[in-house]
Amino acid sequence: MKKVLNYVDQNYQRFLTDLETLIRQPSVAAKNEGMRECAQLVAKMMEETGVKAELLEVADAFPIVYGEIQSKKNPDRTVLFYDHYDVQPAEPLELWETPPFEPSVREGKMFGRGVADNKGNLVSRLKLVESWLKTKGDVPCNFKFLVEGEEEISSLHLEQYFEQYSDKFRCDGVVWEFGGVDEEDRPTITLGVKGILYVELEARGPVRDVHSANAAIVDNPAWRLVRALDTLKDQKDHILIPGWYKDVKPFTKEELKYLRAEPLHEKAIKEELGIKSFIGGMKGLEAKKALAGKPTCTICGLVSGWTGPRIKTVLPSKALAKVDFRLVLAQKPKALLGRLKKHLRAKGYGDIIVRELGMEEAARTSPSDPFVKAALEGAKQEYAKPPVVSISSAGTGPMYLFTNILRAPCVCIGVGYPYTRGHSPNENIRIQDFVKATKWMARTIHNFAKMK
Repeated sequence: MKKVLNYVDQNYQRFLTDLETLIRQPSVAAKNEGMRECAQLVAKMMEETGVKAELLEVADAFPIVYGEIQSKKNPDRTVLFYDHYDVQPAEPLELWETPPFEPSVREGKMFGRGVADNKGNLVSRLKLVESWLKTKGDVPCNFKFLVEGEEEISSLHLEQYFEQYSDKFRCDGVVWEFGGVDEEDRPTITLGVKGILYVELEARGPVRDVHSANAAIVDNPAWRLVRALDTLKDQKDHILIPGWYKDVKPFTKEELKYLRAEPLHEKAIKEELGIKSFIGGMKGLEAKKALAGKPTCTICGLVSGWTGPRIKTVLPSKALAKVDFRLVLAQKPKALLGRLKKHLRAKGYGDIIVRELGMEEAARTSPSDPFVKAALEGAKQEYAKPPVVSISSAGTGPMYLFTNILRAPCVCIGVGYPYTRGHSPNENIRIQDFVKATKWMARTIHNFAKMK
């Protein structure tokens, strides 16, 4: 391992140059900006590394960049890297200190759209392969790369890819697309993600916007939508849709042990967000349990009528709301979509149009899995501080396809830190984290490859 780790230390500046090249290529799935060009660039980078690459296709989807390299010494064990080459839109552009697709380095950090989510992790993993090949002429086990182009738009076609190419994706363990260190620079291993049901609700009124004087006799769809939304949860943050919590399971004793040990920097979170307290005044273990295992209902966007400057007295013709429901283990988004529609009908809002925009199940790997143990040991070997096990991210990704269908354990380890500003202007990573995460992954895979 010493030669591999030294290679990373000696070549990380060149690695960062390749990362800059990838950031310069826009790849915004939501706007179909530069997507195929970026996929081709990723495939080219794989080939240059020594990974055999190809573009996988299904109808109406952005391609997956699939890569594979076989181990001569250990061909019976396979690790898959799941990443994505698509990024969030860069807007609002005026809040960026430097242009989002022109990477810059300052104060030990690299800035640019996608540098943290997820191009920094992708390049780190490719360079990990390079480090082994250049120093050993072989890799410690088989590697596969699944780099999709739709993660930021709910991985709309990934399930179709699994149906068509599932044999390609089979593996013994998955290194997930995100991860890193916490506020105290402790390496954090995340073992799961929440699921999601994302919907758009629309209320319709008159066929066009009308003068607001007509409010005396014409029903306002904005009011109707607001009242419908108010039936979804109460003031204590409890979701009111019948049967919503039916399949929710409590944490196991092992999971609770790790939740109690996991730090939650409550003061720092509140200060960064400019809030005085969490919902209902929760703190400590209660807040940690909510982040890892509480179903949520969130209004993500709400628009109707005139929202421009000054006055325009209109009664709008329609009102729209974007709502996401974060789900926990065993909750099935398709079933919950049916319960949502049934609930609205029962409350007298059957006229509200419900559009499903995305759905994914929750996923979680057991803390006692050998792959988790390999990652923990790798973290202890690389970092001066003890690692933290996080039972589940409060966010979402298509991890369930690997844990539930392929039965492969997933661990989240990567180049991030708490203030990367992912999905926001001035997205960044610290260069020190890029280097150490690359070596952490090297140690993890080395540990896993030699396990019996």
